[in-house]
Amino acid sequence: MIEEQIIKPNPHNHEAFVYKFTKLNAKPGEKKFYLGWHLEKPDDGYFHSSTDDDLDLDVSKFKFKYEILNWGTADEMKTKEYNLLKMANATTSPEWYNKHPGATSSVEDIDLLSLSQWADEIKKTNSFKGNKSFIKVYSKNLMKSEINKDFAKLQIRKETEIASNTAEIKNWIDKHQGDLKKLLSVEKVNLLVVVLEDIEKDGQIVHLIVGGNHTIQGTIQSKHGKEIRYLRIPKKDHGLTYNKAKQFASMLNKADKQPGDRNSDDSIVKQVFELCMDFNYNSKSEKVDEAFDLQGCDPATKKRLKTKLTKKIKESNQNQNWMMYDTDEGKFELQNTVNKLQKKYPGARIFSGSSAGQLVPKNIRNMTAEMANGQIHDMLIHVVYHPNENAMQKWFSDYLPKNKHLIDLCVKYWPKEYTKIKKMQEMMFYMATNKTDLTNTIQGNRA
Repeated sequence: MIEEQIIKPNPHNHEAFVYKFTKLNAKPGEKKFYLGWHLEKPDDGYFHSSTDDDLDLDVSKFKFKYEILNWGTADEMKTKEYNLLKMANATTSPEWYNKHPGATSSVEDIDLLSLSQWADEIKKTNSFKGNKSFIKVYSKNLMKSEINKDFAKLQIRKETEIASNTAEIKNWIDKHQGDLKKLLSVEKVNLLVVVLEDIEKDGQIVHLIVGGNHTIQGTIQSKHGKEIRYLRIPKKDHGLTYNKAKQFASMLNKADKQPGDRNSDDSIVKQVFELCMDFNYNSKSEKVDEAFDLQGCDPATKKRLKTKLTKKIKESNQNQNWMMYDTDEGKFELQNTVNKLQKKYPGARIFSGSSAGQLVPKNIRNMTAEMANGQIHDMLIHVVYHPNENAMQKWFSDYLPKNKHLIDLCVKYWPKEYTKIKKMQEMMFYMATNKTDLTNTIQGNRA
């Protein structure tokens, strides 16, 4: 019988949970524990999914405690079950009813609390796991190039850099003639650059700066700054992937600790959005709640930011299959299309660009200048790609109708001005919008 129940609250309406049965007053060597996960609610009639008949028999005879340990998404809870059972060696332990460790899922686990505790340790001690900080002195004129050569950087907040923070650091450094030890003792200002060594990023191994970008910029911009205090953490002591390093950086650079950050809401949402994208979470995930808590968000702030996060994730999912032409794949497809069009229309002048830019007037100015300098074309082709659905809608509803008259006017004018042209034609060619729509067929709409 269930003698005791401990039900962890679910204020954010998560979809799944991890539960645990514990036999009370079990004797040494007896089966005692069972762990599982379930989608839906704890009062929907579900009991457990154990294949061990002893569990039902024992529950009918002995006293048990039933606990809901965690709430989250189904993938999160599958992962939680798997990790907890693996850590307990449950399938080989005589104390467990579980015969299988569960199944792994697409969710990679991340220990946000430990990352937050690491960040706190570094801020208090300037050290980590025995690695102590040190000061490196640069030649002023070589400082920037040497740092850029040695390290890769992260953009943690919404803004790449907060100008007021950089300016304040620059002033502190110059006030004390670039002496970091004096700055620390007099002003109690600790300028530290944290580096994680040997992080794999985009197929390369880099030393990644996860804290201190403003310190670097303020030092470079200062008159007297030549010193940088570093804490370099070897791979063996941090063991982080690039995605986990990004979340560690967010703990080192909390928005409420940045006095010049005027947009902390957007900065926190950006950090948590990247957590969702990198680890396959959503706004109802347990880890998302934890991330907001560790960023110091009160309940009202958390509710507001989760609304923004939900919208941002929804927009991202809508654009997931949108063909992006600023990627290597997209650039190749775009150039391949231009080459095929040029072969089909050898006398054409072909321009390509995003529908979000000022495409038509710029192309017409350029073509007019070229023909004035002796280059003759008998066709103008605009190869247009849409960076997103909003840009595409705006192009057809607003931009193109407003510029159609300009196109028609120029197509009529050029043969009169440049008599070598017998007839001028114009074409709008639209690139595919969805990855599944891509073809090598040359198709287009005449405007």
